[in-house]
Amino acid sequence: MPPLMRAATDLAALRARLAGGDGPAFWRSLDAVADTPAFRAYLDAEFPAAARLAAAPERRGFLKLMAASFALAGLSACDGFDGRSREVPYVNQPERIVPGASLAYASCALFDGFANGVLVTNRNGRPLKIEGNPDHPWTRGGTDVSAQASVLGLYDPFRSQAVQHLGRPSSWAAFRGALAGHLTAWREAGGQGLALLTGPITSPAMAAEIERVRRAYPGLRWFSSAGVPRDTLYDGARQAYGRPLETLPRFERAKVIVSLDGDFLDAGPGQAGLSRRWIEARRAAHAAGGLLPMHAAAPTPSLTSAKADHAVAAGTPEIAQIARDLLSLQDGGTATFADGPLGPWLTGAFAALKDAGGAGIVTAGLAQPAEVHALVHRLNGALGNTGTSLVHVAPVPLLGAEPVASLAEAIDRGAVQALFTLGANPVYDAPAALEFGERLERVPLKIHAGLYYDETGAYADWHLPLAHPLEAWGDGRALDGTVGLIQPTIAPLYEGRSAHEMLALLDRGEPGDGRALLRDHWRGAGEDDAAFETRFAEALRLGFLSDSALPEESVALTGAAPPPAARTGATDAIEVVFRPDPTIWDGAAADLGWLQELPKPLTKVVWENVVALSPKLAERLGIATGDILRVEASGRAIEGPAWIMPGQAANTVTLTLGYGRALPDHLSNGLGYDASALRGDSGWTLDGAALSKTGRNKPPATTQDLGTLQGEDLVRVQAVGAPPVGESGSDGLPSFYRAPEAADPGGARAWGMVIDLDACTGCNACVTACQAENNIPVVGREEVERGRWMGWIRVDRYYAGGLDEPDIHFQPVPCMHCEQAPCEVGCPVEATLHDGEGLNLQVYNRCVGTRTCQSYCPYKVRRFNYLDYTGEMAPVEQQQRNPEVTVRARGVMEKCTYCVQRIAAARIDSAKDAHAPIPDGAVETSCQNACPTRAITFGDLSDPNSRVSAARKDPRNYALLGALNTRPRTTYLASLAPAAKAG
Repeated sequence: MPPLMRAATDLAALRARLAGGDGPAFWRSLDAVADTPAFRAYLDAEFPAAARLAAAPERRGFLKLMAASFALAGLSACDGFDGRSREVPYVNQPERIVPGASLAYASCALFDGFANGVLVTNRNGRPLKIEGNPDHPWTRGGTDVSAQASVLGLYDPFRSQAVQHLGRPSSWAAFRGALAGHLTAWREAGGQGLALLTGPITSPAMAAEIERVRRAYPGLRWFSSAGVPRDTLYDGARQAYGRPLETLPRFERAKVIVSLDGDFLDAGPGQAGLSRRWIEARRAAHAAGGLLPMHAAAPTPSLTSAKADHAVAAGTPEIAQIARDLLSLQDGGTATFADGPLGPWLTGAFAALKDAGGAGIVTAGLAQPAEVHALVHRLNGALGNTGTSLVHVAPVPLLGAEPVASLAEAIDRGAVQALFTLGANPVYDAPAALEFGERLERVPLKIHAGLYYDETGAYADWHLPLAHPLEAWGDGRALDGTVGLIQPTIAPLYEGRSAHEMLALLDRGEPGDGRALLRDHWRGAGEDDAAFETRFAEALRLGFLSDSALPEESVALTGAAPPPAARTGATDAIEVVFRPDPTIWDGAAADLGWLQELPKPLTKVVWENVVALSPKLAERLGIATGDILRVEASGRAIEGPAWIMPGQAANTVTLTLGYGRALPDHLSNGLGYDASALRGDSGWTLDGAALSKTGRNKPPATTQDLGTLQGEDLVRVQAVGAPPVGESGSDGLPSFYRAPEAADPGGARAWGMVIDLDACTGCNACVTACQAENNIPVVGREEVERGRWMGWIRVDRYYAGGLDEPDIHFQPVPCMHCEQAPCEVGCPVEATLHDGEGLNLQVYNRCVGTRTCQSYCPYKVRRFNYLDYTGEMAPVEQQQRNPEVTVRARGVMEKCTYCVQRIAAARIDSAKDAHAPIPDGAVETSCQNACPTRAITFGDLSDPNSRVSAARKDPRNYALLGALNTRPRTTYLASLAPAAKAG
């Protein structure tokens, strides 16, 4: 870790240095701004000496990380529920199965119940990789980190593997036998005392199954629990329109966006679809000579506010007042903030909305209270945006369930005799004030079904393993309402049952067949068998039901805006805001090593959560990064390491969800703090909290300074109408070396990549996709702290400007595949070399581990296997490995290969077709395919008509560190910014 991370930082001096123009134009950390001799020594020592090679993580933690075989004991006492007793080799080759050839199945990845379309790459009966489904009307080929990591979730050895009764292995037969008597009693009692608790549900088939269960048990009460609820969105629409609604922006019709703590680019169910629509509209506006500008106000930086052209930090109370001021100005009134520090931003945002003439978008995120959402609806209506640049549809999740607080109250009254929890974990994610675990002990019969034996499962009398979405039949809706079909790509690994089958078990006493349940739901009344088979088969092929998106609804505002709520407390009081974690969300994916080791977009922290606070608050309280802070409210407290967050509102402290788990022998056990301990009523803000230092210091593990580049113009910004900031690369610089043949236009293929920095939102989908495709190992917190993070592509986050309200930029950095690569000069055994198509290759069995190439690379994109990171990996997890990519051993260097295995497959297809040219777009790298905004373009530079050649000709194109004359095949398009104001 950088030395300054362990000591107090003089924030006042750093602020003055940046304000005086004496600091760097773009910077990645406070340490980089300080630029002390100690920090420079850290950069010089980034590649550790050989004396540290023997250092290894603690044995127990390493085995847990690698999911050692003890985690897969398998609880073999389970009965063979699917009727299979053994597996035998093929006698007759199954149809469509060609050994070694891949098949792609259209399916959906679930995110908080929402179904986003994906393609599942399957080889020899094993799902290996998630790709985007370009035909899906919502996602349009994009994915997110959750979808990419779902394949690891399938093979996760920490998954629930068997039925358990009172914490001991049991069987499905034993459970069905025990359930039979209860079913009879429940039917006789009309379901009185029976409760069903689920997570968010968007599945039409599940909704029908729940309705069937409620008819069978009229007294049954249905409750819902979610770690990241969407209640504020629907309550705000109810206040404005009298009914709950989903709001969908139509970016293609908009001329300006005003985001009030908006989150449409952030992790969530709509990220892939909304990001794609936003960038398409922004590109279209740029092609027309303008820009789709965004004005954003937020209490804590987000991916949405990071991509804003005009951003300001504002606490949650200020956000509400901004919404009122904008509405007042539209009605001809005045603004409270007109003369304050928020005045210039407010004036600019309102002027842009007026100039848009009904083609603007005002949006708020789910962390804002219902009051703000109602004000935003009224503002959009007053501006004429509603119905044009914004539309409304019915809520996608199934509504009608009672909140978990009502369940707690019913338990207190003794009204719950049996609780069936399906895919929810209220003991962990319910508000701490409910003390749900203690209440649950008072329920006579508790049945829990989940992917994991989690905190709620530990309290249950019976725990049942749920099937993973990749091994089950099902359906669900995307954010626009499009119905996606989920089909299994592998038989259940652990005899799990789908949620549909679980409900059928409750209704009929038998789980039924998931496929039959799904088909029965979607078969139209009286529909001909042949017609249904054709329609259903086509829907399975596409992965969705055509034209199933929810229709737009007409809306009319009701009543008037409520008066502002009185604010209590001092104006400088600390406000705590809660946010879902950008990698593991609400903790549902906390056992997935890929996501734990994925650097969080804005902090680059891994393996834990932090207490984020503003530079002003840190300066006022004398807090340094890594100081262990105590946040206390209402007799409850959490402790976590401080993280000074540039761009955060002055008095705001941010806590993220998903950590602080108490699951023995699980990967997530003991990581971070549990923010839910302070969260009341599932709210997103907390007033009146006390913040104090404990006197301890432990810097969080972060990659923000890993691979710090030394040079100028690393990130470039192109103002609309200004002279081009791009260049022709370094082609005009003289060199002692002969240019590779593949560099000549019209010669051999010349693979290259262009990355559009304006389109990159920092979402990290490319990083996770690369890890899944190329068998990149997880190394653990201790190894990351030593600088041994293994990702082949990193997304550098840069700040520009002052500490308090800087601009934020993201820059993905894979291997540059330089035509004049310094790494090739340095390698003594020619383990790294060029091929005839310009690829910088790494020959693993030649590498002797001198690491000379790593020290010669100015881009710092090479990774070295200091330890055998994969040798003790669990057998079940090894099934996810891509057989076309070598699993590297200890002592071997590795790096981005431009997914050479995909290039090789295209060459083979070309050879089969009389060496026909490889069509443009036939080869997509994993990072390119995963990107929801299509920020990455890859192809053949020798083809003048290819998309990558066109991108190279863009006036914004430039080479990273081009002055070094390495002639990188990977280049960048500068970010876009509004035209500079005159004067």
